[in-house]
Amino acid sequence: MEKKKKKSSKSNLKKRWIQRKVSLREKNINLAHPVVKASYTWSIISDQLQDMLGPEIHHQWFKQAKPVVISDNVLILEVTNHFFAQWIHTHYHELIDLLIKVIDKNLSSFFVSRFDMRQTIIGTNTTLFESTTTKINRQAEDE
Repeated sequence: MEKKKKKSSKSNLKKRWIQRKVSLREKNINLAHPVVKASYTWSIISDQLQDMLGPEIHHQWFKQAKPVVISDNVLILEVTNHFFAQWIHTHYHELIDLLIKVIDKNLSSFFVSRFDMRQTIIGTNTTLFESTTTKINRQAEDE
């Protein structure tokens, strides 16, 4: 009975993905774009998690998760804080990755806190700013 339920769930997930892909094509939305694909992949996975875990657990742990991008075959999802990222990783990561693999066998997931995302962006921008400033200073010295 358990195997039949798993097959049914997997089949249901694939049907949802195919229906949404058809809908996207009709709307001329490019699913190859990493941000668009992240959004649609997460919407399907999120729906499936709600069906499997129930609305209370879904609301508590996954409602606030925001898809950021798919990069290097990793669906990056932003959550409220580091505690949420750790909790989801510890308790739900395997389930989420199993659901993702039904859609795309090469994908996996990674949850990151908003703070960590901001630190990464700020660090990247600071490095870019510093390298640009250094280039400008060198050009000024050469003149």
